[in-house]
This record gives sequence, C-alpha cells and structure tokens, in this order.
Amino acid sequence: MKINKLVRMGIAEMMGVAIFVIAIIASGLTVEYSPIRNIAIGGTLALMILITATISGGHLNPAVTLFMFARKVIDLNTLIVYWIAQLIGAYLGLMVGSRMINSPVVKNTATFIELTGPVIGEILATAVLILIIVRLASTKREAIIPFAVGLWVVVASSYTMTGAQANPAVTFALMIRDGFPREDLVLVVAEFAGALIALLYVLLIDGEKKSKKKKK
Repeated sequence: MKINKLVRMGIAEMMGVAIFVIAIIASGLTVEYSPIRNIAIGGTLALMILITATISGGHLNPAVTLFMFARKVIDLNTLIVYWIAQLIGAYLGLMVGSRMINSPVVKNTATFIELTGPVIGEILATAVLILIIVRLASTKREAIIPFAVGLWVVVASSYTMTGAQANPAVTFALMIRDGFPREDLVLVVAEFAGALIALLYVLLIDGEKKSKKKKK
C-alpha cells in the first residue's frame, strides 16, 4: 500500500505518543511514587521509541521535534506534521486510556460513558505485541525480539484489566478454567481484532518498502 513518506512518519509519531499516554492514564499516574507504575510507563516509552525509531526517528515529544528542527535534522513541514500527529496521539491516548479503566475522561464529572475496558486492553496488548515482533524483524533486530516482547507483556499487564493476555490460546485455557464465560469469548475476538489492526498498520508503514523491493 503506497503512502506518502511524511504521512507514514506522522502516523508512527501519533501511534507512539498515543500508546505512551495510554500507559500513563491507564496505570493511574498520581503524585505518589510507585516503582511498578514508573517501570510500566518507562518501559512503554522505550518500546514505542524502539518500534518507531526506524520510521520517524522516535521523537514522541514536541520538544524533541523542536530540537531536531533547530539542529536542521528535519524541515519545517516535518516539524508541523509531527506536532499535529503528537497532539492527536496524546488526545487519542487520553480517550482510550480512560476507557480502558472505565474512568471519566475529565475529572470531577458526575457521569461518563462506560466502555468495555478489558476488550480495549486486549486489542491494545495484542496489536502492540505483533507490531513489536514485525518491526524488529523487518529492521533486522530479531535478536532483541524476545526481550522486547517480554518487556511489553510485563508493562502492559500492569495497566490492562486482563493482565495483557494478548494470546487467544491463553484466553482459551482460561475459558476452560472459568467454565466458558461469554466475557472470555469476547476477549478472543478482541485479540484477533488487535491482530487485524496491527496488520493494517504494517501495511501502511511497510507496504511501500516491500513494493520497491519487488520492482528491483
């Protein structure tokens, strides 16, 4: 699938910022110090930089983007696209992160729409798991895949209501244990949905690269 290079870079920045903000919101960030929460947030950021570095440079931060512009590493168009993408990603991260823990988007509101947190969590956990594997493999960094996947499961399990199963086989085992509740069946659907989202993202980001190789 052909897509403009700058758009691809913007999508990567948006996705990376969104998932980073999801980690911050869903882990319940407060002023209190929590080693586990901080590891989850820091680990998520590290992984997002890892999988976006070869696409956009892994800025995931408007200040970093401004610095790169000042150093003439990127041009003005890239600066603008990155800033827009990063802000959109932050907004999406806030919305999704709040829904994952069934929390109001804005504090001190009396009512909010309650969505299915576990389903959103499994979609996210599965999609990112696959993205990590595919991006590292496509950029010849296969050696660190086991460590990156393990880190993702550790950090995602701390802020998803399901413990980041991200695996229909695991969910199936839990279904047997729990007597096949409908809720677990929905999680399996969510995991496959996450896989489809990852596929769409990979087609957008890597499709152009593959088509060029075929022409050669």
